[in-house]
Amino acid sequence: MARGTIVPTLLVLLLAVCCATTVVHGKEWTVGDNKGWSFGVSGRESVFKYNPSMHNVVQVGEGDYNSCRVSGPSRTYTSGNDHIQLAHGGKAFFICSLPGHCQQGMKIAVAA
Repeated sequence: MARGTIVPTLLVLLLAVCCATTVVHGKEWTVGDNKGWSFGVSGRESVFKYNPSMHNVVQVGEGDYNSCRVSGPSRTYTSGNDHIQLAHGGKAFFICSLPGHCQQGMKIAVAA
């Protein structure tokens, strides 16, 4: 490699490493933004932000999560800015219970 290309090459590599690295500070995860709900979320507190006139958040069991229906014990949140504490080591399942929303992907499983 020519001497004049070493520094630019190192800068590009450093930039690539910085862009590929994700650092998480804290245990609060926001679910729902301009990109919708996303998967792979884990943490002790989940924050759901949404328009409460168009959506809700319902904490359901795994069976209801898989079938996109609310048939068993559940808890419904409707504030549009819901801060939900999760039990350490557990798993929680959330759906939007408005017709068709869960079936279109508005559901998420969270490992605490």
